[in-house]
Amino acid sequence: MIPLSLEIRKLTVDQSEELANLLQSSEKEYSQYFIPFTFEFETISGILSKAIKDQYYGIYVDNSLVGFYMLRGFDDGFEIPSYGAWIAKNFSSKGISKLTLHHAITFCKTNSIKKLMLKVHPDNLIAKKIYEDFGFIYDGVDGRIGHLIYFKNI
Repeated sequence: MIPLSLEIRKLTVDQSEELANLLQSSEKEYSQYFIPFTFEFETISGILSKAIKDQYYGIYVDNSLVGFYMLRGFDDGFEIPSYGAWIAKNFSSKGISKLTLHHAITFCKTNSIKKLMLKVHPDNLIAKKIYEDFGFIYDGVDGRIGHLIYFKNI
């Protein structure tokens, strides 16, 4: 058996349709807690085309996009980036989310970023466990959406 390739690649506006299609193909129940933006092509294209300091990375298995993660907030003037990740259901529980966290933390260390923030829905127990295992500390609740706010010192 030939092993599958696994790559993390920086996303550009050219991958907007691919990302929109991936997100839209997901069952609503599976993606219910992931709400950073709408999954329409126009929205994603706008985000990727305007990103200067914000980072968006695609996760590819054998050249097929299976998920992505982002470090955003830089373009809005924040010093602490907000981490978010989404992995396709058929690739969940394979360590890909943890891989994106390792990559994000390494990006922060390389760029002398001292802290990382994320928000997670209170019912997303698997994600909460992963984040806590990575050393993220609960810091409160986002009053707008009810998600729990976590920080990690880098």
